[in-house]
Amino acid sequence: MNFKSTISITFLPSKQVVDASQGESILEAGLREEVDIPHSCGGNGTCGTCRVWVVEGLDRLPPRNDVEQEMADDRQFKPQERLCCQNYPVEGMVLQIPRDDFED
Repeated sequence: MNFKSTISITFLPSKQVVDASQGESILEAGLREEVDIPHSCGGNGTCGTCRVWVVEGLDRLPPRNDVEQEMADDRQFKPQERLCCQNYPVEGMVLQIPRDDFED
C-alpha cells in the first residue's frame, strides 16, 4: 500500500504551502519551512503568539486540548482561533496568520 507521508498546509497571507510530516505540530512544520509564525514559549502553549485563524480544515481538527482550552478561555478565542503549537495538520488545511500591520 502507498500511504501519503506528508500533509499540505497553506499559510496566508503569504500563500506559502508547506508539506508537514506526520507527527509534527503545525508550528514545527511552519518553522522548518521558514514560515513567519510568531512564537515565544517554545511550543508549550503558554504565550498564545502562534495563534492562527483556521480558514479550511477546522471541522477536521480535534477539540482543544487542556493547554489550548485554557489559553482560549483566558483570551476569549473564537472557535476558529487555534494555536499552531498545540495542533497537528490536516490535509488541505488553510491558516491565516494574524498581522498587526498591512505590509503584506
